[in-house]
Amino acid sequence: MSPRSGTVPNPLREVSSGPQLTGVLNLAKPEGITSFAAIREARQVLQERHVGHAGTLDPAASGVLPLCVGRATRLVEYILRQPKTYHARLRLGQVTETGDLEGEVRTVASAGHLTEGDVAEALTHFVGLVQQVPPMHSAVRHQGRHLYELARQGVTVERKARTAEIHSIQLRRFTPGEVAEAEVQVVCGKGTYLRVLATDLGELLKVGGVLAWLERTEYGPFRLSESVTLEQLQLAEDPRALLLPPEFVLDTVPRLDLLGSSAVAVQRGQGVWIQRMPQELESQQSGGATEVRVHGPDGRLLAVGELLGMRFKPTKVLLPMGG
Repeated sequence: MSPRSGTVPNPLREVSSGPQLTGVLNLAKPEGITSFAAIREARQVLQERHVGHAGTLDPAASGVLPLCVGRATRLVEYILRQPKTYHARLRLGQVTETGDLEGEVRTVASAGHLTEGDVAEALTHFVGLVQQVPPMHSAVRHQGRHLYELARQGVTVERKARTAEIHSIQLRRFTPGEVAEAEVQVVCGKGTYLRVLATDLGELLKVGGVLAWLERTEYGPFRLSESVTLEQLQLAEDPRALLLPPEFVLDTVPRLDLLGSSAVAVQRGQGVWIQRMPQELESQQSGGATEVRVHGPDGRLLAVGELLGMRFKPTKVLLPMGG
């Protein structure tokens, strides 16, 4: 898939044996490939084997797929905390075994009687904390195996409902008919399945539902309008220049700057006493530890850790000595 294939290998760009790069990539995953295929391509182009994602997209889905590169893989959890925004089309009057159009489509009831008001009112029932049963065609693991692996073998296992949080659902367009479509914008938290939203909405309206199309437009600070396509990554003269600094994913974490021996100690994984409390952190000191990010004299991100009183203890070192 890469236009680089067939070219003479560059011996200066062999895949590194250890993390050499540190950054995040705002990748736009296209429809038709898995998230893991996109990661493999990024590893090859960046010549860095330490590349991790913060939440997969189904092969049929497109949109923002944040990738953490090198030592920035330690920051995946900070991305997972962020809200996600999806643009989706929910088809009413049809069902499939997979909850999307990958499965065989069956019509169970006419949706011809539904109005825009009916659908808008029904969607309000799914805002807030909701219970969702993970679909069989998902990456959730059961006894060490992905559910989608079992589903491909025709095996169905019992799944427990999980709590998901949907912050808002906006009905952007409704197309009535025997098979109706609701175009929605959904802002949600980690572990929310839009396929389950589609099927649950169809069950509530007693006509069946399926996810017809899905695009992730935002993920925390990442925006689809600012993302990089695989083709742009492959054709870039210096793909590394497309990486964002690791602190891009820590914009909500307070910053602490250290100098001299204190910065060196943090790079060695040691705790340090700070000389002066930054004014913006004083209001956040309430007896417990405050999570902060530490930058060195040159402004580079050194570590993330806890500030308790006047003492900082690193929990994740992003730039160790010699890095």
